[in-house]
Amino acid sequence: MTTLDEVTTTADPGFPDFAALPHLVHADDPVWAPESDEAVAWAFAESAVGRTPLWAVVARDGGAPVARAAAFAPVDGVGTVGLLACLPNHREAGVAVLRACEHHLASLGATTVRAPASDPLTVGLQTGGFELPQTVLTPHNPPWYLDLLETAGYGITMRMVAPLMTRRHAPRFLTARAPGVVVRSSDPDRMAEDLGRYLAVHRVLFSPLAGLPPRAPADSARLFERLLPVVDPALVVLAEVDGDVVGAILCLPDAWQHLPGGRVDRARIVTIGVRPGLQRRRIGLAMGTHLMGVLLRGGYRSVEGVWVREENTAPRALARRFGAQDGRRFALLEKSLLS
Repeated sequence: MTTLDEVTTTADPGFPDFAALPHLVHADDPVWAPESDEAVAWAFAESAVGRTPLWAVVARDGGAPVARAAAFAPVDGVGTVGLLACLPNHREAGVAVLRACEHHLASLGATTVRAPASDPLTVGLQTGGFELPQTVLTPHNPPWYLDLLETAGYGITMRMVAPLMTRRHAPRFLTARAPGVVVRSSDPDRMAEDLGRYLAVHRVLFSPLAGLPPRAPADSARLFERLLPVVDPALVVLAEVDGDVVGAILCLPDAWQHLPGGRVDRARIVTIGVRPGLQRRRIGLAMGTHLMGVLLRGGYRSVEGVWVREENTAPRALARRFGAQDGRRFALLEKSLLS
């Protein structure tokens, strides 16, 4: 018999099982990164101080946890469901936790649910490239989760692809300059100042992913505080015109990678953006060229690019200039609660 236990804080009796369930789901998955558990800690911490209230549920069969999900408070009638985990032989329980989250969101006034999304850095369902490693601050799930969500009534509203650039296919002599634009890595001695300037224009440079609500400046600042322990100043690229930031790339070493001696040889581009109206000045190409040089000199073997919509041809063409091939694929799904 399947039972559902509500989990709203880390002090709830069901929280340990809620947190541990992915370790059961991915017990034999060499690609999964246990460090992705950090998303749970972040989500519950944000909820505890009232920033992004969540309501979570864990399903049990015979007392053992078999599925989980969390509902995040709706904004403008749109709620989100994330932190989904389900054992393969308990798909009905997976549907049950999704239904429970939908019921909770409807009680808060939601008319639409997007899934999966647990925070601004962990959005989307992986739908392809399952043989490739899970990189820092990205989701990873079994291939059959798409069928689980579709069985529960969700449909894909957006498909995204992560370009993958490898040392083997990197162009050796690519150079690019944007006239009148200074492109540089962040100065380690001025990291706080550079990040402050970056945050000041963050909402201008970057659109919210997949139609999610834009983040307030304070939310972005907290996210960057979260990232600081893994930031390498050399991989933070700024483009400036007369001292003003007009473009930026935030690339992170893959802190979830485990190599002998703590080495890291892969990275992930978290964000890349250019101020509107300046996209034709080759700023993106100049920043990418600078970053590629830093990565090659630093001994990196691969970098996963920021996700782009499958139909967005311009950034995919730019990535191909750097030898990129299509890597992992992701999707965002949606369900109406009105029908």
